[in-house]
Order: sequence, then C-alpha cells, then structure tokens
Amino acid sequence: MKRIIKKIRNLSIIQKYPHFRQFVKFCITGGICAILDFAVYIFLTRLFPFFKIHYLWANLIGLIIGATINFTMNKKWTFRNEESKISKQYLKFWFVAIFGLIIYQYLFGFLVEKINLYDLWSKVISALLVMFIRFYLNKFWVFQKV
Repeated sequence: MKRIIKKIRNLSIIQKYPHFRQFVKFCITGGICAILDFAVYIFLTRLFPFFKIHYLWANLIGLIIGATINFTMNKKWTFRNEESKISKQYLKFWFVAIFGLIIYQYLFGFLVEKINLYDLWSKVISALLVMFIRFYLNKFWVFQKV
C-alpha cells in the first residue's frame, strides 16, 4: 500500500498541480466515506423492512455517518487545515453537506422513482454528481486558508 501511495505522490500531474492533488485526496476520502455510507444503506434496507420501504431515511442515516467522518479526514488530511475555529468550520461543512444532501436526495429519489433505475446505481450517479459541488465548496469556503 505504501508503494502505491508513493507512486501516486510522485506522479508529475500531482507534483505540478496542487489543486489536482487535493482533488485526488478528496476523492479518496470521499470514497472511504461513500463505502461506509453504502454499507450502512445496504445494511438498513436489506435487513429492516421499515428502511426497505423508507429508503430515503436509510440514505440519510448513511450520509450523516459518512459526512461526520468526512469532515475530520478532509480537515486533517485533504486540505491540511490547522485553523482552530473548528466549530465555525464544522458549521460551514454541515451547510455544504446539507446543501449537497438536498441535491443528492432529490437526484436519488428522482432516479429511483421516475427513471426506475436500480437504487444502488442511483446512489452512485447521485454521489458522483454531487462530489464536484462539494469539493469546490469545501476547498474554497469551508477549509480555505486565510
């Protein structure tokens, strides 16, 4: 694993473009949290009849758990932000998360109910579309270096 990380760090595009490097880190962090989000969603919707019917509630629970871990990883690793005003950043982060969640939930529900797309494919598509919005808002607003 360390060899892979070292190879990625030494790529010329990563060295040349720090914004791209942060985007890659953001995607890795998001990927880890997305796996957790999906695991919670699948666990709830496949094992509990209530959440199978009310899948948007299961989606919300998974997103909240994933977003909480995402904040810490983005602050410490992705953007290496040492600002001590964590409560202000956390509030901004949740504003972005809720904004993204509204878009995510709408897209997710639309794809499942109107397009009749399989729920897991709908989650993937929704997550990818919202990822770009969240990256820019987190980079330039939540974790900006003053």
